This record gives sequence, C-alpha cells and structure tokens, in this order.
Amino acid sequence: MINILLPTDFSENSWNAMVYGINFFNTTEVHFHISHILDEDGANDEFTRNSALYKLQAFLTRLRKIANTKLHKFSFSIQETSFVCGLRKIIEDVNVNLIIMGTLGASLDQQSLVGKNTTAVISRIKCPILVVPEEATYKKPQNIAFPTDFYVTYKARILRGLKFVSNCHQSKLKVLYYAKKSEELTTSQKSNRDFLKEQLSDIHHGFYYSINDSLEDAMQLFVKSKDVQLIMMMGKNLNYFDQLLFYPVSKAPKYFKKIPFFVLHE
Repeated sequence: MINILLPTDFSENSWNAMVYGINFFNTTEVHFHISHILDEDGANDEFTRNSALYKLQAFLTRLRKIANTKLHKFSFSIQETSFVCGLRKIIEDVNVNLIIMGTLGASLDQQSLVGKNTTAVISRIKCPILVVPEEATYKKPQNIAFPTDFYVTYKARILRGLKFVSNCHQSKLKVLYYAKKSEELTTSQKSNRDFLKEQLSDIHHGFYYSINDSLEDAMQLFVKSKDVQLIMMMGKNLNYFDQLLFYPVSKAPKYFKKIPFFVLHE
C-alpha cells in the first residue's frame, strides 16, 4: 500500500486535485491522508478548528463516494504549524510516498499559476508531488511527457518514479530533449541519455528532440502533437524548467491549465 498526502485549504482547486488523485490511483491500494494546516492565527481558535474539522469530514464523505472501497483507505488530520513544517511531519510520521495538490489556493493573488504553498512544497520538500491545475479533469494518461536536458544523472529513485507512474496505466513515456539551437550533445549528455534508454527498456517509451527558441512553445507543440495527458520532470531540473511551472497567469499556455505535472525528487 502506498501513502498519499492530500493537503487541502477547502478550495475547489484542492477538491479537484483530490478527485484527480482518486481516479488516477483507482486500481492501486492507497492510504490517502487528508490534512488541513491552520495558520498561526487560527491554531488557538476553537471555532476555526471546529469549522476545519467539519469541512474535512465533509470532504471525506464526498471522496468515499467516488473511491474504490476495496483498495482505498482514508484518514484526516489538522496540523497547527507552518505549512511546510506540517507537511514534513506527516511525511515522516506515515512515510508518505506522494503529495497531490492543486496549483492555486483559496487566497492566492494569482500572479503565478502555481500558488505559494505549492511552490514551497516543490522547492523545499523532497517528496514526489503531483500538481493538478484548476481546469484539469481526469483522463487516463496514455502518453506521458518527460522533458530533460540530459545534463543530470538519473538516480534510482527517479527511475523508479518514472516506471511506477508509467506502469500504473501502461502509459507511453515520451522523453523530450529540448534545446534552443541544434548542436551536438556533450560526452556527458550522451552518456546520461544512453543510460536512461537502457534503464527504460522494460517500459513503453520513445525519445524525441525539439529545437525551439522557447521551451514553452516546444512543450505546447509536443503536448498537442503527441496527445500528452501528464508531464513529468525532475526536481533537480527545476532551475531549467521553472518557466513551465511558475508562469504568470495572463501569459500561461493553454495546456498548462489542463495538464497535471509530476515532479520527482532524488
């Protein structure tokens, strides 16, 4: 059984992320841990705690109606600490394997598509995270994109994550190498690419190359042409791919609001 953490601020966005997670792991044995973290001002307020408890129970009732009762188990908690500290404690206490969150929260000013809490989790917590955009609806991930520059080594935990997610639905993993100009790969890049090919030999996969001035345009074209339903990337590559994650709302590509992305950590 895998342990999945579902943080919630009771927004529709967090509910949508929960529904996506339930559907994605519909045939997998999962213990879902739903958690709401009170801010410092609300931690000692009995009314606030009671309200949060009521909302958690309501969410749980709704989730059980769509869950696989034979495979899915639920528990919930209220944490009285900072958001990141609260998540770290749960991750340690129950050995969390994955966090599922929405991109936006209830109080976000929406200057960026990824809210401050989600940004904090991606950058400060070394646990895999599945981020579900506000307009995403569950579709079986037949095709998964994995953009990479071949500059990083692919550690065992990354490879396990790629294979696990691909095997959940027998998806096709499409590795995309992106560059702004056509140039030969370095010796290190070639070595990393060949190692990745060898390690992925037991799952359905393919390697693709894109030369484009804009990573956003390259991903837009790739997502459309390859009918991609999920984007996976490495946390170690976030400096390279941060423009895909932390895009201003007004300029975001259409696909970003509808396609979840899965960040893996070493």
